[in-house]
Amino acid sequence: MIVSRRSRLVMCALFGAVLLTACGRAGAPLKPSEAAREQAKANDQPLPPRPVPNAKNPDKRFILDGLLE
Repeated sequence: MIVSRRSRLVMCALFGAVLLTACGRAGAPLKPSEAAREQAKANDQPLPPRPVPNAKNPDKRFILDGLLE
């Protein structure tokens, strides 16, 4: 299959644009409970309770938890 030089240039430009848009992030990743607490602080609302591990909600580690800490 022959791909023209112009087509390759357009594909590279699109690929580069996708890569650059996927790299940005406003801040550090937060756990959902921490994000809820920060949002409550910003809105001057009472803080939600921190989740406590128990029989119904054990504190199980997930493989990606290290990214959030």
